[in-house]
Amino acid sequence: MAESMNRADARRNRVRIVDAARAAFSDHGLEVSAAAVARHAGVGTATLYRHFPTRSDLIDAVFGHEIEHCLAILADAARTSDPWRGLGKALDAVVELELAAPGLASLITTSNRSAPLLEGFDRHVRQDLERLAARVRDTREPRPDLTSGDIGLLLTGVRAIAVGGGPHIRARCRRYITLITEGLRRHP
Repeated sequence: MAESMNRADARRNRVRIVDAARAAFSDHGLEVSAAAVARHAGVGTATLYRHFPTRSDLIDAVFGHEIEHCLAILADAARTSDPWRGLGKALDAVVELELAAPGLASLITTSNRSAPLLEGFDRHVRQDLERLAARVRDTREPRPDLTSGDIGLLLTGVRAIAVGGGPHIRARCRRYITLITEGLRRHP
């Protein structure tokens, strides 16, 4: 019975550490100290390190699911049979990510990306954006100079609108996405 109680306590501590790290990362960036995270979780630093021996382990535990989900959506958008629809899906995904995990997109794009999870995220995003830009260009409908960097700027723009929040945010973002995708097409 004592062993069962110890395991339950360890699970509670792990959850508290992850929750505290999520809040601390959002408020202070990924460089926040382990001691500050442990203090916020109500545990000692030894307990934090027992669960998460490295900062990368903690970042993976806090953001791993959201980042994997984001990468899967972007990969799907890059493979979608209609690249224009894929572009819309990628833009919609940024809105949903911002609404589900406010500040995460900003955090993972502006923080030190030395954690393997974030390095992998950056590499996959660049590859999928390049693939998506090439597929959209192949339709011969957009400006011929459209680049993956341009699509990255569009993703940043739609995220900035989503950050604004407020009533009807999804409708405002949807309108912006429509304006973007229609504006990219050549008009006679």
